[in-house]
Amino acid sequence: MANGLRLSSTRFVRRLASSAIGCTLLLFTLSGPGMTPALAYTLKPDAPSRYQVRPGDTLWGVAARFLEDPWSWRELLQRNPGVAGPEQLYPGDVLVLDPGAGEPALRIERGRGETVRLSPQVRRAPVREALPSLPLERVRVFLKAYRIVDPALLDAAPRVVAGQGGRLLSGAGDRLYAQGRLPPVGTRLGIYRAGDDYRDPADDAPLGRELQRLGEARVVQRQPDVSELEVLDAGREIRAGDALLTLDDGGITTEFLPRAPASPITATLLAVPGGVRFIGRDDVVAIDRGRADGLESGHVLQVMRQGERVRAADGDGWIRLPAHEAGAVMVFRVFDHLAYALVMRASEALAVGDRLTTPQALGATMARAEAP
Repeated sequence: MANGLRLSSTRFVRRLASSAIGCTLLLFTLSGPGMTPALAYTLKPDAPSRYQVRPGDTLWGVAARFLEDPWSWRELLQRNPGVAGPEQLYPGDVLVLDPGAGEPALRIERGRGETVRLSPQVRRAPVREALPSLPLERVRVFLKAYRIVDPALLDAAPRVVAGQGGRLLSGAGDRLYAQGRLPPVGTRLGIYRAGDDYRDPADDAPLGRELQRLGEARVVQRQPDVSELEVLDAGREIRAGDALLTLDDGGITTEFLPRAPASPITATLLAVPGGVRFIGRDDVVAIDRGRADGLESGHVLQVMRQGERVRAADGDGWIRLPAHEAGAVMVFRVFDHLAYALVMRASEALAVGDRLTTPQALGATMARAEAP
């Protein structure tokens, strides 16, 4: 991967400022015509001068050691126009924070302590060695076993009607019988069970149907009325009524670069697969925005909790307190109108119905850029 990290001073102007706290550093970038709106980033007051990447770290966790807003990591790494792609970190890398002459920068020390300036180059290393952006064990099942489809696709899908010998439940190695229009003999299909039916909270319009993948089967015989399939693998028992659909493994990535969306997005936390009521860190949530709304894997959204209703100071009526930031989620799988996201931080219990927004730093900068 590309190793660029020092920011280009020819395209961006930076200034260093002290906060009221004393040692917090604000990094500003100024944008010109046709450029992406600039953002303000805050280095943490206790940001380390050196940090060695360890096995088990995540990109989010490393970024959170240096920045108040970990989703700013991409901007910090990619301001150099020569950097071809997202930076990847590896266990053993040492990140060195160098304030410089008013231009805070990071550099990486690799190997036997030599300094590696992040200039355009390719680092060849097995993917398994690179730090993941988030704890993959928390989202792996949703990358492999869950998908969102148009309800019409599910309605038209072939269905399991019985197992071999009239069995109610089937598993790997068993034969299944199904009705519906099946593809040619030898085709492999996914076996799915319908879950939540997601709808837009505003107008109740259908957004998609959640499916859980139970296993995989191969078409053995096609008949006009009932066809036969062989179960190749099964994570759960298969029963009558389960649907058979084309396998959907394309477009799934396990590399997520934390970043804010390029434009304002407002969403709603729709549900937690599994029915959990109160939501905390490392929980997976479904949100009501997707590919059609400009959402991408790696995008980070802030969770905003609605303020409480309290009695007015004069005792006459009630007022609502301002909304406040209560956490952040990172999107890891995107469909047309829905997405799955992982809760990366939560200062309090989150709940279905909470509002999600573009991180405030980006929103505030856009508002300033659009002001006359």
